[in-house]
Amino acid sequence: MINNVWILIGKKFSGEASPEELLELEELLQQGGGEQYPLRLLEEIWENEHQNNSDDKILNTWEAFEVKLDAADKNETEEAAKVADINAKQKVIKFIKHASWLVAASLILGVFLFTRHGDTANYRPNEISAPKNGISKIQLPDGTKVWLNSGSKLAYGNDFGTDVRKVSLVGEAFFDVVKDARHPFIVTTPTISIRVLGTRFNLRSYKNDKTSEAALLRGQIELTVLRNPEKKIILKPSEKLTVINNENVAGKANKQQANVGEETPLIALSRIHQAKQDTLPSEALWLENKLAFDAEDFEGLAKKLERRYNVSIVFDNEKVKKLRFTGKFQNEPINKALKALQTTTNFHYKINNNQIVIH
Repeated sequence: MINNVWILIGKKFSGEASPEELLELEELLQQGGGEQYPLRLLEEIWENEHQNNSDDKILNTWEAFEVKLDAADKNETEEAAKVADINAKQKVIKFIKHASWLVAASLILGVFLFTRHGDTANYRPNEISAPKNGISKIQLPDGTKVWLNSGSKLAYGNDFGTDVRKVSLVGEAFFDVVKDARHPFIVTTPTISIRVLGTRFNLRSYKNDKTSEAALLRGQIELTVLRNPEKKIILKPSEKLTVINNENVAGKANKQQANVGEETPLIALSRIHQAKQDTLPSEALWLENKLAFDAEDFEGLAKKLERRYNVSIVFDNEKVKKLRFTGKFQNEPINKALKALQTTTNFHYKINNNQIVIH
């Protein structure tokens, strides 16, 4: 049987409810029926039903239903001797109309909620994070292998591989992509996007870093800087592209260097660096738990040291930030690493628990 609440809701929407019935409905909803009977959403469906004549399916359904009801009503009215039965029948017909509409509304509501839940489930991303001071290795559904550097996060949807193989990255990762010409592989970061078929490359794009970097080891990739999407850049093996993440940083640096005729480019193309004794270029040596840096300024190197040693590094001397270093660390503790840097240039530091102040 249809719950009495539905009957009262039907009378309320049709304007046939008495003040007593409206009061009864309000009391029922206040007793906990509000969650089971979403009155506001049902009222919207009711209004749309009566105001929107463009929905032919709903209109035709109601017309066919009303024809049957009118036919039943006509047959009853032809029996003049049964006036009381006619009145009763008409009340039943009204009740059925309201009840049928409310059942339909409930079904529409259920389908809407189920569909929304299903869509949310389908597009809920799969997320993989690398721990601090650690590396995570994963294999995607297509067989592509991905290594995540410390503090990095990779996400992809359940539709991965249906049309394209799309993933998003925050942090640093090394990709060994399985070739599939029919399903391009796309990596999107907060600053750059990369499209490939089958290749090996390293991609770094941390939120707080001044630069993002893509270094290609094998194959070919098409790179797009998101703030300049109309320009596509093709990288070839052994090339890397460095992008300044914040245009304001570049503008400030250019003003400071204007007197000496230097300029900081927003995008810089160069070659990857690989020492003879290493199996990987310096841009990807983190895969072997090594921290390599090549003519890198102290500010950028400090970000790498923070992630590697899980410390916080602050500068109280702006000039020290611009000092440049080339080298490689593997098993050295942070104190020993800083002492090694001190042998090449003049700076001082102080360690207080997990915070390091450099001056």
